[in-house]
Amino acid sequence: MAIVKMDKFNLLAFDSDRESLLDALQDFNYVHFNDLVLPSEDNYLTEVFETKRLAEIDDSLNKVNYTIDVIEDYTKDLPSEMTEKLASMSIDEVNKRGSNFGFDLIYEKLRDLVGQKEKLLTRRDGINQRYTELSPWKAIDVDINELYDSERFFLETGTISNKFYDDLQEALVAKGLDGTLVYKLAEEAGNFFVVAVSNLAYEEEFKEILREYGFTRVKIRADENIGTTLTNLSADKDSLNSEIEAVEGEIVDLKKYLADLYVYQSYIINCKRKEESSENFLRTKKMNIIEGYVPSDMTNEFKSELNELLGENFILDTIEADKDDPNVPIILKNNKLIEPYENLVETYSLPKYNELDPTAFIAPFYSIFTGFMIGDLGYGLLGVVVILLLLKLKDFPKSTQKTLRLFLRISIFASIFGIIFGSVFGGIVDVPFGWVDTQNDFDTLITMSLIIGGISLFAALGVKGYMAIRDKEFDVLIFDTLTWYMAVGGAIALLKTGSQIAKYVMIAGMVLIVLFAGRKMKSWGARLGSGTYELYGITSWIGDFVSFLRLMALVLSGSFVAYSVNLIVEMVAGNGIGGLIGAIIIFVIFQIFNMFLSYLSAYVHSLRLIYVEMFNKFYEGGGIKFREMVEDTNFINIIRRGEK
Repeated sequence: MAIVKMDKFNLLAFDSDRESLLDALQDFNYVHFNDLVLPSEDNYLTEVFETKRLAEIDDSLNKVNYTIDVIEDYTKDLPSEMTEKLASMSIDEVNKRGSNFGFDLIYEKLRDLVGQKEKLLTRRDGINQRYTELSPWKAIDVDINELYDSERFFLETGTISNKFYDDLQEALVAKGLDGTLVYKLAEEAGNFFVVAVSNLAYEEEFKEILREYGFTRVKIRADENIGTTLTNLSADKDSLNSEIEAVEGEIVDLKKYLADLYVYQSYIINCKRKEESSENFLRTKKMNIIEGYVPSDMTNEFKSELNELLGENFILDTIEADKDDPNVPIILKNNKLIEPYENLVETYSLPKYNELDPTAFIAPFYSIFTGFMIGDLGYGLLGVVVILLLLKLKDFPKSTQKTLRLFLRISIFASIFGIIFGSVFGGIVDVPFGWVDTQNDFDTLITMSLIIGGISLFAALGVKGYMAIRDKEFDVLIFDTLTWYMAVGGAIALLKTGSQIAKYVMIAGMVLIVLFAGRKMKSWGARLGSGTYELYGITSWIGDFVSFLRLMALVLSGSFVAYSVNLIVEMVAGNGIGGLIGAIIIFVIFQIFNMFLSYLSAYVHSLRLIYVEMFNKFYEGGGIKFREMVEDTNFINIIRRGEK
């Protein structure tokens, strides 16, 4: 339950050994390289650039990601038993399988299949468009080109708005054009598809009337009878659909390579990480200059790796990392009970090397906050069951497993507070337990929230005192920690008891803050001004205490929503079998929705209490995350050294 101790190393090795050195260090994994800056006065040194190699790796990564995405997209609707399971293997296994996998052949085949399908789809789209164009004219059962070319009469095909069709017919009658005909074949989107025919004597006059009423000429493109053309087009479409299905079947068949593709993807990603690492180095014509950190308990193993690989062809210097060095990378090490809460710390900021790991400290408080805010046994037990089933039935990446284990702990504490509040899905059933009624005991909830807040804030201040003792900064312990206990604790005791002793303790604490909070200032005027400003910060404590009332607010909001749902369920359930079914549906949907909102609100607002109200008492953060030389993917967990 601490920050892993680090040793700093400086390594000088031959440039010709760089590739084998990187391979060995990636297998070792626990090495973090500093990005060395090129000294302007040293013209014999150059930076290491692998631009071409990294570009090639990025190209390979894009190809494998594309291949996986396409195959997954084509197989996403297949039965769940066909989905690939997450695998765990060493980096050596990944490298061996990845380097021997014939990816290029699969990629080229997939690209060829996708290209074939795109061409077939383009042809089918053309047929569909042509079929759509000809469908309104299917009633014409003769060769349309013979009608267009007739020397006995004039014929046009086209469209006219249904608003003007009747007016056009009346105009033809009014003009006395007895040798004309406008025949309606079909209607679509407010337009009539028509055939307009007249004898040759009325052709020009007929054309003029058609234009006057908005006739739009449509040239029918068909080399034969329209019905025959449509039949042939339909047959061509069916044939193309069969070809498309065959191509899609070949793409789906590539799913058998997915497991290997996931390994190859992991191989490429880790190749990229390895090559990127070398860009932190400096080099001369023959040597590489490398600087970084390794965990102290692995330093001897690190030396052994170098000895085995390089023999005597290297120079290595290791020292214990300076606790105030801002470049020391951070690894948090906690037991399995506390480990899931590391996500909360990393989301905010990792600690600096001279700070402490706050994970173990915030774990119980965060659990209490979230459990209090959810405060329902039904929600908590349902969360426990669902998360345990997920962890049992499906493999997840390590990061997802860690998050699920965090929510498992949240669910357990939600169950505990559900027992305290006597709430099961908002009170759908009466239970023989429950000491606090969230529907009525508002004063008790306020008191509980403020007590939890007070304990949390004073505990956070205590961590600052502990760090002062650890670092032997006794002035910080007395003037920046104990004085605040006196000032704030005395004020609380004075408000609750009216004790004169509490008043004097409070005053003494305030005076000490004014006199010594600014003790680093040179002049007494600046010291007193800084101290007074620090004392003004006591007002923030009031806001911090009030913030903890969100514990009460959120449990009340969740319980009242659940209670309202239950009222609706009771009203609906009394209306026969249909009402009972409807009540069950309403209960399940809205209780699950309220559970989701309760968990989300508890997760977010508890983070706020940790980050804003507690961390500002002792925690600064800003640490650098240790860059391992291997990286997990969504499908491959890399087994690190020391892991089983």
